[in-house]
Amino acid sequence: MPFIDVNGVSLNFELAGAHGHSVVLLHELGGTLHSWDAGRAAARRALSGAGTTTSAAPDFRKKYGRSFTNDMLVEDFEALAKTVGLDPPYHFVTVAAAATQALRYLEKHPGEVGTLVLCNPAPGVDASRAAALDERAAFAMREGMRAALPTTLAVSYPPNLGERTAYEAYLGRYLGNDPVGFGFGFRALARTNMLHMLPQIRCPAMVVAGRHDTVRPHAGSAELAKKIPGARFELIEAGHFMPTQGPQPLLALLEDFLPR
Repeated sequence: MPFIDVNGVSLNFELAGAHGHSVVLLHELGGTLHSWDAGRAAARRALSGAGTTTSAAPDFRKKYGRSFTNDMLVEDFEALAKTVGLDPPYHFVTVAAAATQALRYLEKHPGEVGTLVLCNPAPGVDASRAAALDERAAFAMREGMRAALPTTLAVSYPPNLGERTAYEAYLGRYLGNDPVGFGFGFRALARTNMLHMLPQIRCPAMVVAGRHDTVRPHAGSAELAKKIPGARFELIEAGHFMPTQGPQPLLALLEDFLPR
């Protein structure tokens, strides 16, 4: 899992497979490349056997020392893909707020997105909620990651959901986040709204909801899927962080939906 310095930020990524479709796995806000640990090996078995390239680009939400925007995150991906030779069309699989990056990339490059899989998507924030996210960002930056747990991870990842060892590993990585970079991520999300793109999606799309998601209840994801022309909707046994909390049912869907 190498690092590469592009676009003014150091990115940790994995590139697997030598040919075929370019499948891009994007993790959630506060996550890392390891958010895909349980699913990545299965993804290689399920997808790389068909000549599929899989790529995960974590930590590109953290531009330490300065604020950033959703557009900057998209530019980070563009620079990474160009540098490592990952060619379009891209088949994006996003978790939660990472949907905003895939939708913005689609807006910029409509001919370069082959399929979209949006897991528990958070495609945008209404202006009325921006102040609440700004306060959450300020608290984490001021008090640190552990103090922020009650309003962040404790809500999105109950310890009794899934295997305890997976939760402990995720908790350790979550606490290892730089609180300033974490806060900048929330600030960027507070100023991002890509909901207008949903009716404009013309590529095959699938929205996947977690039955046990307490952050984004599955009924809301089902309604969101209705805004995307021809979108497929699936409900699986998982929580908000689907690749960690429900990797096997998610991978079964990906194997069925993504191009072979």
